Amino acid sequence: MTAYDALADIAERELELVSAGTLDDLAALYDRRDAVVATLPARPPASARAALERAATIQGLVSEVLRERLRATGTELRKLGQGRTAVNGYAPTIDRVKLVDQAG
Repeated sequence: MTAYDALADIAERELELVSAGTLDDLAALYDRRDAVVATLPARPPASARAALERAATIQGLVSEVLRERLRATGTELRKLGQGRTAVNGYAPTIDRVKLVDQAG
């Protein structure tokens, strides 16, 4: 297995973690990926093309999953905000006590 194959495998694992919502495990995976990338030459050999294309395709899928999760989280937050507004409508009104009189 080449380092480029390892990158594609790491991308597959990232997709698995993101799809499962196991985001806490991503930091260790990113550390592993950074270590692999640090060993690579500045210009990949032609033989790395297939593995790099596979990794790029998988990264596109990771991005799609993350976008969908972000959209779903935004929707959920909006629902919570609307629920809080509705609940506040049932709260008793509170007369505010003035801490300073008109004299100042």
